[in-house]
Amino acid sequence: MSYILRTPAGTFTIRPDEAAQGMVMLCIGGMWLASFQTYEEASAAVTKRETGWPDWDRSLACECPACLADWEEC
Repeated sequence: MSYILRTPAGTFTIRPDEAAQGMVMLCIGGMWLASFQTYEEASAAVTKRETGWPDWDRSLACECPACLADWEEC
């Protein structure tokens, strides 16, 4: 299972982390940002603007998703 969120700062994805069993990875534009234990934790990093991607983390212009339910499942 994977999730996608399109923003002006880029397209975030959350998908299984093949390098770390049982983990999921948060990416933007296909570039790895961080790994998390759950999809919800990865989504929360985006909501809190704690992704490590400066264009998103510093932006106040973009609306944040409230939770994983705001992401598109793909």
